[in-house]
Amino acid sequence: MRDNSSLALRIQSSVRIGITLSLFIMNMTVFPPRDHPALVYAIMWSYVAVNLTILTLHWDGMTPFRAALWPMVLDLTAMTTVLVLSGGFPKDTSNYITLFDDLYFVVPIVVAFQIVPYVTVLAGIASVAVYIGAAVIAAPAPNWTYLITHACFIAIVSLCCVLLSAVQRSRVSTIAALVQHRSVLLSRVITLEEDERRKISEVLHDGALQSVLAARLDAEEIGQAEPGEDTADSLARLETALADAARQLRSSVTELHPDQVELAGLEHSLRSLFEEGALRGGFELDFSCRTLGPTPVDQLVFRAAGEFLSNIVKHAGATRVRVRLEATEERVRLEVTDDGKGVTRNQLAAKAREGHIGVSSQRVRAEGMGGRFSLDGVEPHGTAVVVELPVRPGAGGR
Repeated sequence: MRDNSSLALRIQSSVRIGITLSLFIMNMTVFPPRDHPALVYAIMWSYVAVNLTILTLHWDGMTPFRAALWPMVLDLTAMTTVLVLSGGFPKDTSNYITLFDDLYFVVPIVVAFQIVPYVTVLAGIASVAVYIGAAVIAAPAPNWTYLITHACFIAIVSLCCVLLSAVQRSRVSTIAALVQHRSVLLSRVITLEEDERRKISEVLHDGALQSVLAARLDAEEIGQAEPGEDTADSLARLETALADAARQLRSSVTELHPDQVELAGLEHSLRSLFEEGALRGGFELDFSCRTLGPTPVDQLVFRAAGEFLSNIVKHAGATRVRVRLEATEERVRLEVTDDGKGVTRNQLAAKAREGHIGVSSQRVRAEGMGGRFSLDGVEPHGTAVVVELPVRPGAGGR
């Protein structure tokens, strides 16, 4: 709104300067002022100078309300003073050209550039009131038919300007809201990227790196062995550690590969993911799946399952995990239940404030697609997480 106000001030000033210069030419050629010509020209030149100043200066510190209000007061004051001094409100309108009276139309039109509808309302009311008041003061017995008709036209134009200003303000507000949402989404994307990097680092550090370090110790032990010393056990441990590191790296690469679900299918990918998690977390897995084939949301379901599994392995201390996947032509539903320590909503909120937004991001994604996300405790202990997504994003009606 502030940027628009600054631009609108310059547009308004340009319009006023053009109108004023046109009036100068007509005043000096066709309709010279009947009274006080020198004073009238002085006021009009001053009016041009003020608008040139507005056009060249920066008004970043001015609020949209003030930017719309005080130029309107300037317009009405200068316009009415010039018309009163130059005899612009005649008693007899039979041979009178209404060019100068029509300037009151310009006030609400110019104010509408500021897209502050209630100020445009004030401009319309003030234009009608000042026009009638100045005409009555300048000519105590005016042509009331002409005066009221002209005032009604000013009011109609003002109403149109108010509606146009409201429409334009709505558009600018929508754009501003989109810009704000874009900033929020960008911040979330950056946070999610950092969270993903942290997860990759933790997976490599807690998994494959430990196996590589163990293999290194075994290799050093073999290298330091005396000639003829039996190193079969060290070689066996070295082979086991390297195989374990290779398996963990292969599992991590497979999980991170964007085409994993598309190539292997959601059921196979989830089964492999949780079987690997069961080995790392030391829990018993109960997995069941019922699908009709690939869906557009398989990748999102797989990412959500990976987030749930990561929390189970790291924090839950579960001994048994149950996974249920059901996919129909309309919806895909994933339920993951464990018998671990459990987690409350307050704990999730605290984690989110600390920057751990994995579960929260899954909720945002699911609900943003018109789906459903729930996380509840189970008796006697444990957690049940359910994510349900429509096969056609947005079909959920949310």
